[in-house]
Amino acid sequence: MTLDHVDVLTKLVSFNTVNEKDKRFGPECPNYINEVLEKLGFRVELLESDGYYTAYGRRGHGRLKILFLAHFDVVPFGEGWKTDPLKVEIDGDRAYGRGTCDDKGNVTSLLLLADRLAESDPSCSVMIAATGDEEIGGRSGAGHLKEWLVKQGQFPDLVVVADGLHQQIIHRRRNILPTNLRVKEKQLRIKGRGETVKFTTDTYGTASRHSAYMRPGVDRHAMLAASKYLDLNPNTVVADVRGAFIKSNVVPDSVEMDVVHPDPKGAEYKFDDGLTSMMRSLLAISQASFPTKHSDKGTIVAPNLLSKEGDVWTLYCDIRAMTNDGEAVHKAIEEAAHGKTEIFSLSVSSGAGYVDSNPDSRLIRAAKWALEKEGIPVKLVEGFGGSDSRYFAGDRADVFDFGPRGDNLHGPNEWVSLSSLVENAEFFHTLVELLSREKSPV
Repeated sequence: MTLDHVDVLTKLVSFNTVNEKDKRFGPECPNYINEVLEKLGFRVELLESDGYYTAYGRRGHGRLKILFLAHFDVVPFGEGWKTDPLKVEIDGDRAYGRGTCDDKGNVTSLLLLADRLAESDPSCSVMIAATGDEEIGGRSGAGHLKEWLVKQGQFPDLVVVADGLHQQIIHRRRNILPTNLRVKEKQLRIKGRGETVKFTTDTYGTASRHSAYMRPGVDRHAMLAASKYLDLNPNTVVADVRGAFIKSNVVPDSVEMDVVHPDPKGAEYKFDDGLTSMMRSLLAISQASFPTKHSDKGTIVAPNLLSKEGDVWTLYCDIRAMTNDGEAVHKAIEEAAHGKTEIFSLSVSSGAGYVDSNPDSRLIRAAKWALEKEGIPVKLVEGFGGSDSRYFAGDRADVFDFGPRGDNLHGPNEWVSLSSLVENAEFFHTLVELLSREKSPV
């Protein structure tokens, strides 16, 4: 069987696997992945946890166990698409569509790897898996897979997570510490002049709205711009806030704020003192200081979601840092907000952990050698966003992330380089051959 990478990618993108909170999609996409793996001689399993599915296949024998992991769930489409997000549109070497780059293109590369492995059994155990909840944290996907592998006695020695960009070896990633801050509504009245002001997000050099890619001092976050507006207008109050709130790790494209400028001769307006104080506090919260290892990408506190239920406003902040200490982050947020807004409740998760793999590990040395053999430039970097590698880092397995050339992940008109999908599959195959040798150059 010889797979066509365009056909495989087109089929994968056609499955609507948008992951949103408290919503589930069926097993059609992982079933397709397993069908392909099974035809290629892999022993397959469809894992399920809390309504989320993972496709899994294993082939080959030997003491060494290598896991290749990707994910097939995607973020909501958002606005600004020039093509149908569920249909692959090809322009030269670029394939456009939701998930082409993050992460169905990587699933395609892993299926091409499976196709290559079907030609001859490797002298090691190769596992290929694709999870369905990476975009909402990964606990029911990679987290469940890890536990299942331990129970099966198949925990991998080496893990390659096919989730990244630009064909770089990603050996470091910040932890994600999900944070929810709640403030109670407090309706008051004031005389003044009403106005609706709009703020937009501006990211330099890319249309991606993934908050992990925000660089303080270069990019503008719409919610923080709104907070800056209130900082510049200290007497202005807020009646309501609306925005293009999509997902926990997606920066809203725009935010509208209904404000009232005090004027004793003006009309009478209602405003929300609780919402006003919370919006004012965002600048301070975004600068919350807590102990963390150095990150080339910085420490990010991104207020990406705002919602109201009953009389309580909930602000979700996507926090990225090289720390696993949720308690320290909790304390820092409290200190930053103190005297600025009255917190009703604050919760900070410690997350799945950060990734800090040794660049001199056997796996990474082998990856460098395999890249050189395939003619792909070797680049070792820290990644922007989180990935399922967090669930395997720090355990018994060496791990790194790797992905194709592409851009605009989590944004409109996401694309991937088709040729890089094939190149990555060849790189993965060379890596397996190298690692499975009793005597190898690394």
